[in-house]
Amino acid sequence: MKVIVLGSGAMGCLFGAAFHRAGAEVTLVDVNADHVDAINADGLKVDLRSGEETLPIRAALPADVSEAADLVMVFTKTFHTAAALEGISAAIGDDTHLLSLQNGLGNDRRLADFVAEERVMVGASMLPSDLVGHGHIRSHGEGYSKLYPAFGDDTAMATRVADLLTQGGLETVLDAKIHEGIWSKAIFNATMNPLCALTRRTPGFLGANPQSRATIRAAVAEGIAAAHANGVMLDGQPIYDLTEVSMTDHADHEPSMLQDIHAGRRTEVDAINGAIVTAAKEAGVEAPVLETLWNLMKLEEAKLA
Repeated sequence: MKVIVLGSGAMGCLFGAAFHRAGAEVTLVDVNADHVDAINADGLKVDLRSGEETLPIRAALPADVSEAADLVMVFTKTFHTAAALEGISAAIGDDTHLLSLQNGLGNDRRLADFVAEERVMVGASMLPSDLVGHGHIRSHGEGYSKLYPAFGDDTAMATRVADLLTQGGLETVLDAKIHEGIWSKAIFNATMNPLCALTRRTPGFLGANPQSRATIRAAVAEGIAAAHANGVMLDGQPIYDLTEVSMTDHADHEPSMLQDIHAGRRTEVDAINGAIVTAAKEAGVEAPVLETLWNLMKLEEAKLA
């Protein structure tokens, strides 16, 4: 399988490495020329709990992509999705499937602007990954991923993708209730990401303080209520459980919003907190804690500007 990972930061490289281990022909595509050059010169350095490895994976800038892929896995920031896919238009052929494991809500519709609905897959992963430096990632937490066709039930391609990722060391399963999974991840991220970014601390700090624990429970409860009001009848307990895992097993992991703030970049808070709060209000439900976290993160972004 020819696989392009579009947006090859910490998570993109983690998944690209798994595809490579399973024998896929992988190209890591990113706009960071130094990152691309480092991977091409020295290989992708992957630091796992099981040990370190260096993988000879091809990396490229978007302008250098010239052949159609079987799969394009999208890991860009949500607000860059359209421009990023337009930038690799040569990779999107008549049989190309697109897969988003991006944060937030609405990614399925963004991908459907570029290929037929039956070739769109979406998923969610709770695996941690940090970008240590150019061409170097670290992932020291446990977890698994799930995916499924976004709009249909033809699982042939989804099965191939899940099998390859699992063979490559990242356990991946098919989940027919994938939209519940996406909502669950969005609620988790809308809770933990802003709190880490606003305090400039990793999840272990949140776990050690009763104030943050109370806020976490309130925010998760609001997210569950918003999902239910929108007809997504997910089970909320796994989300609470995952916040505990984050504060213990992933205690030192820097969530994406914290990484963005440290790097002076715009965050995905609009696609995460903003999308949940908007969906809640449209369904007649208020989400004051999640909305406050959204507003505070927008103030952080205004400081960057």
